[in-house]
Amino acid sequence: MRLRSPQALALLCAALVALAGCGGGATSVGGGGTSAGGSHQAAFDPRNGPLGCLSANGIRAVKDVRESDKLDILPASSGASVAFAATPPEAQGRQLRNEAPGAEVIGPHLLTVGTLSDAELNKIETCLQAQGTKY
Repeated sequence: MRLRSPQALALLCAALVALAGCGGGATSVGGGGTSAGGSHQAAFDPRNGPLGCLSANGIRAVKDVRESDKLDILPASSGASVAFAATPPEAQGRQLRNEAPGAEVIGPHLLTVGTLSDAELNKIETCLQAQGTKY
């Protein structure tokens, strides 16, 4: 292809620069952060905020390895967990469809109480209410 004018060459250069920038940025759903290596974006995980709050309040919990939207409250024998929905109405829908039997809806969270004490439940509820619908 032969360019006949400086304007055409300038336009072609601008288009190439624009195309070079397309797709070069590392983004992820939810605007995750940089990974430990600093080169890739980490996926957004709604469990991170509540997990930090629970830990700071003396509640031991871990991310469920089988379900990416669930925290298991320790000890596992307590049967307590927190499931995460995208929105409060989705959490209510899950409860109404009996997808979370006996769970308490707190915003977009579904808290399955298990055998936890009232003091433990109060700390968990406070953390979940503080998170609200930030995601």
